[in-house]
Amino acid sequence: MNTDARAEAPSPTAPSRGMVHVPGSPRVLLHPAAGRRARRVHTLTGASDWRRDVVDRVGGLLVATLGTRPWAAGGWRWPAASVDQLAEALRDAMPGLRIIGAVVPRQANRERLSLLGRYAGNPVVVKLGSDGAATSLATEGRVLSLLTDRPLPGIETPAVVAHDTIDLGGVPCEFLATSAVGLGAQRAALDAPLRTFERDLTERLAPLAPPGRAPDDVAVHGDLTPWNLRRTRRGLALFDWESAGWGHAGSDLTHYRAACDAVRPWWSRDGGRTSR
Repeated sequence: MNTDARAEAPSPTAPSRGMVHVPGSPRVLLHPAAGRRARRVHTLTGASDWRRDVVDRVGGLLVATLGTRPWAAGGWRWPAASVDQLAEALRDAMPGLRIIGAVVPRQANRERLSLLGRYAGNPVVVKLGSDGAATSLATEGRVLSLLTDRPLPGIETPAVVAHDTIDLGGVPCEFLATSAVGLGAQRAALDAPLRTFERDLTERLAPLAPPGRAPDDVAVHGDLTPWNLRRTRRGLALFDWESAGWGHAGSDLTHYRAACDAVRPWWSRDGGRTSR
């Protein structure tokens, strides 16, 4: 994004964004017409801490029950567009898309936005970005397409709905729309049995292997954590494949085990550990 566009961008609290904050959850924003679907937007946050998850759930329930009027108008830092302008830009690629809510990234300097909406009668998640999003979202789209054709055993992944570039005030932005998985009850998956994950993923992503990869390199998710691996009513689901690629054997599982230990609730710190 150019500096002029940054300078003209409204402040994050500008009412022109057309969204409202979820109480206690500054990252979560809801469309005024979200209704009871507001309860589902918290699933986009990938909260790893049980306390954060409870706050997100309660905040969404309050808005769904009481409506949007009691809560302050808010918005995202990026893009410099209202929710109506954003919906209009996406409408050519996804006719009839209705935006329910949005989640902004934890990192304040990232030009990203995740939307929950309804398209063709089904819930969808739309990732939008301009800070190198073309490469990372293209990677995620290719990976998810391969995993749709040949799913991972016991692990659900979203299916690609649309992938394109849109124009927002003269700024080209990449977006990736996928099916919404696990919108009901879901929680961070601690200590999941992932004994064959590395082998299964390497087999399925073989068509994406770079020509010069080391013989011992394996396919990696790149950010395998309990807030990206979720337990849903249907079992395990794995999200956020933007960093997928090839790396050292064992790197995904080492990262996952460390993340589990970092967010493990105090009452289960002496409990089980991820199967090796």
